[in-house]
Amino acid sequence: MSLADRLVLKPDFSVRVKGGALDKAAERIAETFPGLEKRAPEGVPIILRKVEGAYRAGHWQGVTSGDVGIAVYEHLREKIELPQELRLFLDQEMKVTTNPTLIDAMCRGYFVSWSKRAAKTRALSNLLLEKASVLPTRWKRMFAKHPAFLDIEDGAEKMAARMVEASTPYQWLKSEGLPAPHEEGLMRETHLAFLRQTPMPQTEMAVDKLLGWVTPPNRPKLFDPWAAETVEKILSPWVSADCPQKLRDFNLERLVNRFGDPRTDRPAFWSMVGQPYRRILLKWLARKSMEAIFDIVTRAEGGSEQGHQWANRKRFWMGVYDKGRIEEAWVALGSKAVPHAKELYARTGDPSYMSFGHQGTRSDTCLLMMKIGSKTVVEGSHSFRVHVFPTPSRATPELYLSNYDLDDILLPVGHQDARRHDPPGHWMEWVQRRVL
Repeated sequence: MSLADRLVLKPDFSVRVKGGALDKAAERIAETFPGLEKRAPEGVPIILRKVEGAYRAGHWQGVTSGDVGIAVYEHLREKIELPQELRLFLDQEMKVTTNPTLIDAMCRGYFVSWSKRAAKTRALSNLLLEKASVLPTRWKRMFAKHPAFLDIEDGAEKMAARMVEASTPYQWLKSEGLPAPHEEGLMRETHLAFLRQTPMPQTEMAVDKLLGWVTPPNRPKLFDPWAAETVEKILSPWVSADCPQKLRDFNLERLVNRFGDPRTDRPAFWSMVGQPYRRILLKWLARKSMEAIFDIVTRAEGGSEQGHQWANRKRFWMGVYDKGRIEEAWVALGSKAVPHAKELYARTGDPSYMSFGHQGTRSDTCLLMMKIGSKTVVEGSHSFRVHVFPTPSRATPELYLSNYDLDDILLPVGHQDARRHDPPGHWMEWVQRRVL
C-alpha cells in the first residue's frame, strides 16, 4: 500500500452532489474547470509546497490524497519545476498506489503529457494497463471501449478517425467519458489529426461540425490555436476557388459571430490565422461593406440626382469586385447616413450595416475605401472625386479606422490623382487606366 492509500480523503472527494439543479451546476463547473480538485490555479504552488514539505519532514498530517494527486498531475504535466527527490517519490507512489484519486491524476496526466513514441508516454501507458483492475470506473470503461487512447503510436490518428465519424465530436468524446476534450497532449494531437482527416468543408453541415468541435454549446469560446486552425480548415477550400454565394454568406455569418470581425475585433486571435485564409475573409467582407454603403447612400439620397449618379458608381465598382480586383474595402459614414445604417441593420440584422468608421468633416459625405493591388482607391458620395493613392501630396488612408478627417484625404482640385465623376462616365476609363 502506498502512502496516498493511507491518507484520509477530504469531504470534497467523498461527497457526490445529487439531483436537479445542483447536479447540473456541478457538471457545468467540472466541464469548465476540469481537474482533480476545484482549486484556483494560484493555489497549486501552495499545495505542491505542502506536499514537498511533508515529504521532507516525513510528517503527512493535514495532507490529503487530493493534494498528492495534484502533485502527481503536475509532475506528469511538467509545467512546474519540482525537486528531483520529490519527483522520484511521486514516481514510486504511482507504481504502487491503488488510490482512486491518484490513479485519476495519473490518467489525466497521461493525456496532457502524451507524446508520440515517447519513453515517458510508453511507461505511463504500460503502468495504466497494469492497473486496469483498479482504475476508476470512468477510465476503466473508456479505455476498454477505446484502447486507442493507450496507443502511443497511432492513438491520436485512430481517435481522430472516430471523431470524423461522429456528428458532434465534442459531445461524443464527453459521452465516452473523456473529461476534457480540449486539453493539451494527446487531445492536441488528436485535434490536428481530426482536421487533417476531415474532408474539405464545402457544406453548411460540415462547417457547423467543425465549429461545434471548437465552440461547443454552453462552453467558453476558444480564441487559441485550436480555433485558428479550425478557421483555416473551414476556409481552405476557397484559397484557390470561388465559394458559392450561399455558403460564403453562411461562413461569414458563422465565423464573424463566433470570433469577431477580423478587420476590427480580436487582433491577437486573427493574427494566429494564416494570411491566405484571412485574405479570403477580408475579400468576402469587402463585398459586404460595398453592398452596405451602396444601400445606405441610396437610401439617404432617395430619388435625387446624386442618387442616380451613385447607382452608376455602384454598377461600376461591383463590376470591378466581381472581376476579383478588390481585395479589401472599408466604409466611413457621414453623420446624416448613420441613422439609415442603423435602420437597415434593425430591419435586416446584417452586421455589415454597422461595420463602419465615421467621417466627421462633412455630414452628408460617405466614403468607400478599396484596396486594389498596390493602390488604395477612395470613392465618395455627392460631389466627392474618386481619389487614387499613394500620392506624394497626402498620406494613404488606412482602412479599418474608427474615425476619418476628410481634410486628411481630399486632394486639391485639378490634382492628377483625383478625378471628377463626369456625366458621360469618362472617370471610369480614368480609373481603369490608373488602377485596373
